[in-house]
Amino acid sequence: MPSLEWSVSPTPEFIRSSHAYEKKHPDELTATLANLLHRYLPRLNHARHHALVHAGCLHHEGHGVIAIDQNGQGKSLRETRLYAYPDDASRTLHLLLIADKSSQKRDLRTVQAILKRIQTEPSHG
Repeated sequence: MPSLEWSVSPTPEFIRSSHAYEKKHPDELTATLANLLHRYLPRLNHARHHALVHAGCLHHEGHGVIAIDQNGQGKSLRETRLYAYPDDASRTLHLLLIADKSSQKRDLRTVQAILKRIQTEPSHG
């Protein structure tokens, strides 16, 4: 029996940050979204658990958060991280934030706050 495909749920923070990224770094946004759509999601849809998915563009950031980067999509691209949280129970991939790697420490604090909010929402779980 095939498993259900994952749904993608962008947070307001992801939507805002992707709009800003589209203006300043459109090639990097395109690259990370390509890795999300063509490398990560197909593997995720065939895995029993998100932790079983591996790809060169993936980085595990702790607390179940993954970062998808721009690697493999062209040369001279700014290092970029698309932060996401795959929730195995609901088969929902929450898109949390997209940002430049240079602000990674601050961005991970923001990501943790978003994740905490998602996990305490009544509709979660």
